[in-house]
Amino acid sequence: MQNHYFKLLFIFFIVLFSNQVISQNQANDTIVIVNSLELIGNKVTVDKIVLREITFRAGDTLSREELRQKLIESRENLMNTSLFNFVTFHDTLVTTHPQERYNVQVEIVEQWYIWPLPIFELAERNFSTWWHEGHDFSMINYGLFLDWKNFRGRKEHLKILLQFGYDEKLGFSYYLPYIDKKQTVGMSFGFNQTKNHEISYMTENNQVKRVKLIDSYAQITYHGFLAFSHRPNIYQTQNVELSYNDKQFADTVSELNPMFYLGNDDRAQFFKLSYFFRNDHRDYKSYPLKGYYFDVVIEKQGFGFFKGTEVNLFDIKANVRKYWKFSNRWFFASGFTGRLGNKGNHPYFLTTGLGYGRDFVRGYEYYVVDGEDYGLLKTDLKFAIIPQQVSTIKFIPLDQFNKIPWAVYLSLFADFAYAPGNAYDGNTLQNDMLVGYGIGLNLVTYYDMVIRMEYSFNKMGESGFFLHFIASI
Repeated sequence: MQNHYFKLLFIFFIVLFSNQVISQNQANDTIVIVNSLELIGNKVTVDKIVLREITFRAGDTLSREELRQKLIESRENLMNTSLFNFVTFHDTLVTTHPQERYNVQVEIVEQWYIWPLPIFELAERNFSTWWHEGHDFSMINYGLFLDWKNFRGRKEHLKILLQFGYDEKLGFSYYLPYIDKKQTVGMSFGFNQTKNHEISYMTENNQVKRVKLIDSYAQITYHGFLAFSHRPNIYQTQNVELSYNDKQFADTVSELNPMFYLGNDDRAQFFKLSYFFRNDHRDYKSYPLKGYYFDVVIEKQGFGFFKGTEVNLFDIKANVRKYWKFSNRWFFASGFTGRLGNKGNHPYFLTTGLGYGRDFVRGYEYYVVDGEDYGLLKTDLKFAIIPQQVSTIKFIPLDQFNKIPWAVYLSLFADFAYAPGNAYDGNTLQNDMLVGYGIGLNLVTYYDMVIRMEYSFNKMGESGFFLHFIASI
């Protein structure tokens, strides 16, 4: 016990000494004044949206070191809006008497904001699973997707979706980041309809089983939502969302799996209320190399408003991620995801656990682990084979496309996860520690594009090549 006291005392003195040194350094640092702040290149984006992300103003008095840090932070904030391809700060000393004064210019190269995109995508959890299970080209979605970022130059986001093929979807959503003068409160709303000829109806031997109906729909879903957000400062955001969900299932689905839905008929109607909090200090959100991140989501699905609807699910999910920069080429990242849900017999379509989205152990891409509770730890050691650089394509006239930032990283990784639950139908991955590891090559470029090529191994002695399009952590 005494050893613990000595350790705590030692840490206390280290922190105290460090604070004193920092205070002395700041006291000795030269005091400067921001003489002017000028924005250049924001042809679409209104000034107030840019200024919202900059942590200083013209006329501010601060130390030279504080100005340097704020220039770095402000650039990272602007890049993380996903509105700009390049942001460069130029600070120019204009006078030294009686104090140093700096003119600051913010040079911006905006992204291309209007994307009337043709849809051609896989209706599968990931590319590797689709390829492994026979690369069935009938599992293709096609259509048109209008994605208008920075609508009206105010960071608003308009989406309109017309999709056909494997999954038929019609929908729209509209996001307003700020609806108040202080630029702290935002709002979003939307509606969509989805019709599926084929859906997942159960998990067997750790893999999803599907049923496909040729002449009718296996599932029809209507979803509408209204959300309000609050962003009191640069790094913190919270969001409250209320949604209405109406799911209609074919009789065949319940016959194949009575646990798919536990209601009185083949229609589930329920409200979902969710709260989301995020504290984001990453340098670049699409592929972070330094900083930290935390979020928590609290959701309640089902409030008993619809007679015969047996949906009553409450869960809490949290993510903690930390990124270290050891040198100009060496980086390390670690992230933990944990989820806890209320116990009981929940319908199958709401019990997704590991194997969906970002929540999976590398090396287990072909498998899923159902359940309300799980813990997932991911680790990545990265080496910059080609550090970030910019290539110019001279024959392209548009600034939004002729300069391409890119970098290539070599990655060594190891992931661990555990999901407790009642193992049935050969689902042996529940109640078992999952371990995956391997090596990867990551390409990072503009418009938040990430391509990860990885060769992974798992505890079951399996290995394989996998392709992903988001950062691992």
